[in-house]
Amino acid sequence: MTGLLAFVPILLAVALLAFRAPTWVSAVAGLAGAGLCAVLAFPTPLPVITQAAGDYFPLIAEVVLILLFGMMLAGILEATGAMRTISASVESMVPSRSLGVALVVFGLVPFAESVTGFGIGVTIGVPILRHLGCSLRHSALLGLLGLVAVPWGALGPGTTVAAALAGFDVDALGLSTAWVNAIPVAVVLCSVLVLMRPRLGSALGMIGAAGLLWGGILLANRLLGMAPAGIIGSLVVIVGLGVPLAVRARFAAVTAALGRAVLPYGVLTLGILAARELLAVFPSPLMESLASPPFWLAVACLVAALSRTRGAKNGQRGAGSTDSPRVDESTDERSDGASSPPPLRPVIVRAVRAWVPIGAATAAFMLMGWVMTTSGMSTAFGDLLPTGLLVLAPWLSTIGAVLTGSNTGSNAMFASTLAVAGEGTAAGPLTAVAAGNAAGSLAALAAPPRVAMAVQLSGAGAADARDGSWVLSRAFLIVGLNTLAIGLWLQFLA
Repeated sequence: MTGLLAFVPILLAVALLAFRAPTWVSAVAGLAGAGLCAVLAFPTPLPVITQAAGDYFPLIAEVVLILLFGMMLAGILEATGAMRTISASVESMVPSRSLGVALVVFGLVPFAESVTGFGIGVTIGVPILRHLGCSLRHSALLGLLGLVAVPWGALGPGTTVAAALAGFDVDALGLSTAWVNAIPVAVVLCSVLVLMRPRLGSALGMIGAAGLLWGGILLANRLLGMAPAGIIGSLVVIVGLGVPLAVRARFAAVTAALGRAVLPYGVLTLGILAARELLAVFPSPLMESLASPPFWLAVACLVAALSRTRGAKNGQRGAGSTDSPRVDESTDERSDGASSPPPLRPVIVRAVRAWVPIGAATAAFMLMGWVMTTSGMSTAFGDLLPTGLLVLAPWLSTIGAVLTGSNTGSNAMFASTLAVAGEGTAAGPLTAVAAGNAAGSLAALAAPPRVAMAVQLSGAGAADARDGSWVLSRAFLIVGLNTLAIGLWLQFLA
């Protein structure tokens, strides 16, 4: 009975989403339901709640700040024309739009996600895809599909949580997850092929990019360990696909304007990596704050703002762009033909307004996961899983990831349950947890707040509910197919 009661908050949130309630309403209702069920049937000592809150609440704050500054950065780069410059450069290098999509989905988005985590790769990928000529809906969905390296996002805190809770070496779990992640990579590849319908040459390029990502991550896990594997694997794609394309185009797209456009991303990437190396040598609360993704996203926003004068002028032209000249609404054109800096206040206001419902929904879903984990509701729900029926095990991680929006929250809810479920089976506990980690990581792309953010970044207005529903339904379908495939593999082939 308690297991069924633990399912009530999940059912409530999903039902409201199915009836197209706003995401934040579904999240708050699920949180309220979890709180009520915890009080009625899962009493928890106050010291346990206090300790868990101290460990988890900073993570919630970090995630919502990442969303805020990530959306600000995307807005500033769009207003200054930097995003148009990057997109035009990518477009001028690739012989087809499909290869540009492959570079973004299997290279740029996984790289950004591996460095920062928590869906920031989407804020980079979606605007580029939009400028490459993809439709609003396809840009949002393809950007979300780039979250195929989430087990190593932000250097792998979700995988670290799973390893700690299940009692495994983190590098061993990372390597096992890398093997299983062949299934999500294949599912994403098939989805991209269906969406883009490329010609044979471009299709082979997409297959090659997907193979480079999976092989690069696998090799990096074996040689360097779990934490940097996503960065290394995605760099293999960027170098392996991007460099030959740049050579083919005789480096025509590699310009000073492109350098200025990508400067905020370079500062973000190198800043986080350098700060984390310093944190390992000089651990302190101050260094921990300086090494956090929100701090460096804020720095990247500042860098983008300071370079907006030149970025706006060059962005309007766009290296290799085929757009006809026009005056961008965010840039004032002076009579002498020079561009004045686009005002930042409207950009920041729009970003904050778009962030409020998304940030509220994300925080509420994460709090719901925390309540379920701390009170023991997730364990009671996991106990409903029949012994030896591993085909259902990845669905727990999928549900957790969709509700919390991260593999960190999903693993916190169900990693230990999956380890117990794997005992006494042919697959074993390590493989069961790795399968759940891979399934839950890709499932995070279907988290309603993340879908809402992707749709917003693609240019949809608040009234375009049909666009959000279209993207969300396809995301659920892809995630469901991936989870089913992993479950069948775990049950019969592992």
